[in-house]
Amino acid sequence: MNILSQLRTYYFNHFYLLIPLSIILLACIGSIALFFICQGTMTPFKFWQMFVCVAAAMTYLGALLAQFKPQLLIRLFAWGLLIEIALIVLNLILYRSHLNKYLCPD
Repeated sequence: MNILSQLRTYYFNHFYLLIPLSIILLACIGSIALFFICQGTMTPFKFWQMFVCVAAAMTYLGALLAQFKPQLLIRLFAWGLLIEIALIVLNLILYRSHLNKYLCPD
């Protein structure tokens, strides 16, 4: 079995135990993404990124509250996590010089 199928099997076997963990993980990663998005001046592109970040997290949380099937929930969780990590990486690359003065002050 490859690692993805092992993770999926573990998720299905421990579904109710992993719900709080997935909510906390997605909320923390989303908060980190929004922190980096909000650095510097706000542009329409940054507002779009904020919308995408919140929509990615809320899609999973809404589906969880609506009690969708676990097969769909694991896909929504993975997509939400990937989108938020991609937004973090995008902002670290695009606004690296702006973030350096906050992260490494002289």
